[in-house]
Amino acid sequence: MKLRWFGKKSANQAATHWYRAWTADGVVIARDRQLVMDSGVDTAKLLDAPDLPGLLEQLEDEDFAQPVENGVLVPWDQVYALQANPAFATSLPLLELPPITRSSPILKSYHSLTDPDFAITVGGWHDGSGRALAVQNLCGAVIRTAAGDELLSKTAWETLQHIGAFQRRSAADHTELFHRRQWGIIRQTALAANARLDDFLYRTVVLTPEKLAIGLRQARIGDDRVVEVQPGFQDAPPNWLEVFDASREVPNRYDIPTRDGIVQVLVMPAVKTVLSQIKGFDRRRIAGSRAEAFVMNPFAALGEVAGQVIDPEQFERERERAGLRFDRFTAHIQHDSLGFPEQVGLLVETAGQADSQIHRFADDHELETFIAAVERCLSRQLQLCAWHGFEFELLGDTPGELDHLRAVLAERQTSRLLISYAQVYDLSRYSARVEDIGVEKPYYSPYIAKKKDDEGWFPDNLLPLISFRPEGASEPVVIPLTPPIREQIETKYQEAKAAGQTEFQIKGFPQPIPIREAEAILQTFAEAMDDARQGRFDPARTRQTAREDKRLLIKANIQAIDYEEARRDILNAYPPNPEYPEALRAEVRLLPHQCDGIARLQHLFRKSPDYCRGVILADDMGLGKTLQLLALIAWAFERQPDLDPALVVAPVSLLENWEEETRKFFRPDSLPLLTLYGDSIKMLRVPRASIDAQLAQEGLVKFLRPGWRQGARLVLTTYETLRDFEFSFAEERWSIMVCDEAQKIKNPNAMVTRSAKKQNVTFKIACTGTPVENTLADLWCLFDFIQPGLLGALNDFGRRYRRPIEARTDQDRERVEELRIRIDPQVIRRTKAQVAKDLPRKIEQDCRIPLSPHQRALYAHAIDLFRKRNAPGALTPFRNHLELLHYLRLICTDPRRHGMEAFRLEPLAEYRDKAPKLGWLLDTLATIQSRAEKIIIFCEFRVIQRLLKCYIEQVFGFSPDIINGDTSASAKAADSRQKRIKAFQAKPGFGAIILSPVAVGFGVNIQGANHVIHYTRPWNPAKEDQATDRAYRIGATKDVYVYYPVIHADDFTTFEMKLHELLARKRELADDMLNGAGDITPAEFDIADVAPDRGDVLCADMVTLDDVLQMRPDYFEGLVAALWQQRGFREVQRTPGSGDDGVDMVAIQRPQGELIQCKTSATENARLGWDAIKDVVTGAAAYEQRHPDVCFKKVCITNQFFNATAQRHAENHHVELYDQPRLAQLLTEHPVRLTEIERFLYTTWE
Repeated sequence: MKLRWFGKKSANQAATHWYRAWTADGVVIARDRQLVMDSGVDTAKLLDAPDLPGLLEQLEDEDFAQPVENGVLVPWDQVYALQANPAFATSLPLLELPPITRSSPILKSYHSLTDPDFAITVGGWHDGSGRALAVQNLCGAVIRTAAGDELLSKTAWETLQHIGAFQRRSAADHTELFHRRQWGIIRQTALAANARLDDFLYRTVVLTPEKLAIGLRQARIGDDRVVEVQPGFQDAPPNWLEVFDASREVPNRYDIPTRDGIVQVLVMPAVKTVLSQIKGFDRRRIAGSRAEAFVMNPFAALGEVAGQVIDPEQFERERERAGLRFDRFTAHIQHDSLGFPEQVGLLVETAGQADSQIHRFADDHELETFIAAVERCLSRQLQLCAWHGFEFELLGDTPGELDHLRAVLAERQTSRLLISYAQVYDLSRYSARVEDIGVEKPYYSPYIAKKKDDEGWFPDNLLPLISFRPEGASEPVVIPLTPPIREQIETKYQEAKAAGQTEFQIKGFPQPIPIREAEAILQTFAEAMDDARQGRFDPARTRQTAREDKRLLIKANIQAIDYEEARRDILNAYPPNPEYPEALRAEVRLLPHQCDGIARLQHLFRKSPDYCRGVILADDMGLGKTLQLLALIAWAFERQPDLDPALVVAPVSLLENWEEETRKFFRPDSLPLLTLYGDSIKMLRVPRASIDAQLAQEGLVKFLRPGWRQGARLVLTTYETLRDFEFSFAEERWSIMVCDEAQKIKNPNAMVTRSAKKQNVTFKIACTGTPVENTLADLWCLFDFIQPGLLGALNDFGRRYRRPIEARTDQDRERVEELRIRIDPQVIRRTKAQVAKDLPRKIEQDCRIPLSPHQRALYAHAIDLFRKRNAPGALTPFRNHLELLHYLRLICTDPRRHGMEAFRLEPLAEYRDKAPKLGWLLDTLATIQSRAEKIIIFCEFRVIQRLLKCYIEQVFGFSPDIINGDTSASAKAADSRQKRIKAFQAKPGFGAIILSPVAVGFGVNIQGANHVIHYTRPWNPAKEDQATDRAYRIGATKDVYVYYPVIHADDFTTFEMKLHELLARKRELADDMLNGAGDITPAEFDIADVAPDRGDVLCADMVTLDDVLQMRPDYFEGLVAALWQQRGFREVQRTPGSGDDGVDMVAIQRPQGELIQCKTSATENARLGWDAIKDVVTGAAAYEQRHPDVCFKKVCITNQFFNATAQRHAENHHVELYDQPRLAQLLTEHPVRLTEIERFLYTTWE
């Protein structure tokens, strides 16, 4: 604390000596020693601290001290206040107060409480441990013992003050009532001070509560809220409420029998008034509007004196604990660029929560329903309005907010037509290739990529994904439908449906899920699961939606040439040097191959549209295609200022790269830019109310506002945005259109492909490093985009041409060369080997790692199970070789028993023995660390990504970043992929980053790393090379090391070894662009090729708790089923994946039964909430109706723990909980084998 010097008493500044002494009233500090000595106490002490005058003035200014002659007096109550004030912690030692003692008084009593002469005195002292203490003197709050002066504790001093006041009571107060009240007050502070009481005082317990603590419990009966009020007070006996409820009136005194004797509670007048009001409630319960009024304002309901008796903060905490949280709303309106209220919602703030949320109305009907609900509550003079799970307080400003919402609703309901039926159906506004508007139908051709029966990959490591597009959103929301997420969707769906809501939110998802979409999702996957159980599941089969919306229809060129843009054959003579755009920054230096590419692009653009309509830019990855294309666009705009705008369509993860390169290589404002996707669409989208009703009936509701480009010359968007708003894009006239990563449009049946071909473009560019991935139909589709008709109709093309590897006859080979010559003028293709002579070397290393004994045992066991799959009664998870191959693939990297695939960290040494690839990785990282270089680790499995992150952190002391599909690709996100990769590259020295080759296999540049490890291998060598080229590209300054770790065995070919050989073979073929490098298919694996001749098959060991902690949710359900069967339940079945009414397992031993909800978590020591309790309680009725002769008990079981809230709700709803310790006990009492678990995984629900 900063001290101030005395400024008022300048005449005394010369005095430098101060003296301190104790008095009965407090601490005296004065300049006159004699004045202190005259107090009669020999406690005077010289204080010579230079800062003391400043402290004394501070104390006096802040009313801690009173002025006395030549000094100040600090009363004892202020001494204790100063000690509790942290602001004086450093300055108070200047007063040299004695230390606080543990000593406390011994109280003695005389006569009984009914006797007028009843007295309480201090009969002695003890040292805090019960031993008697000789006190030489007591002066105010300071006692003197043989050890010196010590300051009493605050409660001890207060006890002495209360005793002194009692001893000085007036004659009129020598009454039993006064004695009891005062003893109650003295007793409270005496116990706090650890005072010893004589036998009479100890047994005489008198409580005189002046404050009440209000407890609350709530329940719902129908639509009404019922609140039980539980009044209490400090030190209230356990049976206080029982005694309170037993009497009809509130007496002045309660005599409450307890185990230790009678406790007397004296009821003060104010407390009695409040208790009497509570007594007036029926069984201390209030319901409906009275309950709402009480919870909102208990002081109004309980009378004026309630403010003296009830602590508002305590009541607020109790209201929070009881779940009685209330919300406040204000209107939240978002207007579009023309001022129309495009988005209407509520800004909701919840009491006790710092964050607010925005609830957006799904449509005008929902807004209208909300307004009506609030109006009804206001008319009934209610203080709360329950709506869609919210409890809104109706405050003084509520009518004003309601008026605002009414005005917005009226404005939205006023028709303002922006898109007319005639405008949309005027086909002259679109490209000549658009022939009609109608429902898209699939094209049928043997040359369109279609999965064969033996090529349909649907392995377990690929999550089932569902995609839906919320109203008002431009991008689809994609959800991985893992069992836990499916459970969340089912639970939230049931809750939202019961509450009459139109959508619900799941944590971690960017948009709410509409009820209708959730219904369709659950139904679709219920059917798929049923198909899978019956062995008829086909992932390629599409499930039709109820309504098929209309779209633009194009001339397809499948059976015959329906649409052609002719090319004239004078395209090869192009100038050697390009014309550089003036907008290109002066410091930019283009490489020779980039100059050549720009020159060719400019030459072809000049010839459009009369001589050609586009080009395929097929340069190798990492050769700077984006810069070449931007240079072409900037040059074209400078050459012709009134040129139509340009359009770039790319995956969302590449848009940030396009924006960055525009800023990096070109002068500001030279390319006015609009990036259009995601949230940026909301302000530009035409609201439904402004679309012709006839169009809306046909499902045509996705349009951008007139003038949506807002003067932008270059528009960047995603394939999905182009597809969704194809009408608005198709009516624009584009000078140049670039499809980046154009393999996205290689399938003629894909909607994004069709949308790209619908655009009205002068010059089209397909940009891809892999123009042929699987078949030559890929190439045909790209040419059908850039130069329709050049390669004929698809069916004719497919019959005529073969890939070079497929060419068997001289005629076939002649046709291959014919095709090369035909496409050559419109294909720009350069490889790194051809043009990037100054690039550092790419050094590839095949790293052979011996199979561990644990992997060999798992491997042999899996093969054995697969071979027995058709045996009668066989139980195996491998019904086909797809499932087996996927599991063998996992064994090579993360060897675990099948079904034990949840994330769980094992001790490093043990895991290295099981998974030698990890040991190899850590050793390799140590070598790279010694060179202070960076490494990229590609791995597609999320569990393995997390394992690598944890083990690397253990060994190297830092946590590598993981970038996968969960990482936002949006440039607007604070932690986007690009920003996190930049941070990785900017950090000096050694570093590692873990990337998913699927999510980050293209579109990002990471030249800061010069080591690449493919920890798991993709199925396509082109995709693997794309991933490698994140580091090996223009800008790399060091040799790039690429590692292919492969688990191998001496006596047989492991899965990884076979995959490695197939990838190498396909990579060799892909050197010829026309061959491509398609995915490796299961048909290329012969199980005999990857099976050991012999091996120790795993024995069916008993399941341990460690196994349980690694189980997938479905295996955990199977475990529970096996346990309950062993406990004696004759009928045990798992319920279906959806429509299970919140119950995972039904176990029946008539007439008894149990309904079981299973919850797993891979988080160690996780404390689960009460979601499981809600599920099983709400679902019980359905099963009780289905089995009227069975009396069901409700059970929840987890592999972790339940939190206190879950335990409380379980007790209230009579739900039995099994947590990890109880589960471990069950496993000890009822051992289970894995085969017993799997028996339950392949049974069907009846």
